[in-house]
Amino acid sequence: MTDPIDDLDNKILKYPSLDLKVVRDNVPTFDSVKLAEMIVCDRYFGCYREIAVLCMEELAKRRMTGDQFDFESYIEKALSQLPKLDFSVPDLGDVLRQVIGKKISK
Repeated sequence: MTDPIDDLDNKILKYPSLDLKVVRDNVPTFDSVKLAEMIVCDRYFGCYREIAVLCMEELAKRRMTGDQFDFESYIEKALSQLPKLDFSVPDLGDVLRQVIGKKISK
């Protein structure tokens, strides 16, 4: 019997994708909090911009029909509670100087 973990090397893994049409069709059925959270995900991770636009449009439609959900505040509060992402790459020269400096000082 083949170990499923070891057998992964022999398989091509497919990345999951979202079907935009399915999401578009379902957006009206989502509650306002879920729509706001999908916008937060886009703003935080920077992905699925089209879905965030659909969600924002739906929230705006709901607002015009009388929905009192304060999605702007909800989004801002949720974003402020997430840790800041820092993808900057440190300067290799600075890293090497730090390492060399630590070795010399010992």
